[in-house]
Amino acid sequence: MAMGAGNGGGPDAVSVPVADARKGEELFGRNCQQCHNSRGKGGKGPQLVKGAWAPGGANSDDYMFKVIADGRPNTQMGGWRNSLSEQEMRQIVTFLREEAKRVAITDQKSDPDDEGQWY
Repeated sequence: MAMGAGNGGGPDAVSVPVADARKGEELFGRNCQQCHNSRGKGGKGPQLVKGAWAPGGANSDDYMFKVIADGRPNTQMGGWRNSLSEQEMRQIVTFLREEAKRVAITDQKSDPDDEGQWY
C-alpha cells in the first residue's frame, strides 16, 4: 500500500494513487458517513479531517487504520475488520487524508486573517 507507515501524511508520506482515494470515498459513503457525516466532517461521530485526525495530527495513518479495523471501546464505533478488507480500510484512510488536505486548503483560502488579502 502506498501510504507512509506510521505517519500522518507528513513530508515522509508516499503519494497515493487517485484510484485509492476515489475507492475510499465510495467506501466511506457506504459505511462511515452515517456517523461521521459526508466527507468526514463530523456528526454523531467525530470529524475526521482536522486536528488530531488530519495529516500531521496526533493520529497516524496506522492508528486510524486500527480504529477502523478494531473500533473504539466504550463508544458506538464498532470494528470493520470482518466487513472490509485491509485494502478497503486503507483506502478509506487514503480518502480521509486527501479530504483533509482539501479542507485545509479551503480553510486557508477563507481565513479572514490571511495576510495575503491585504496586498
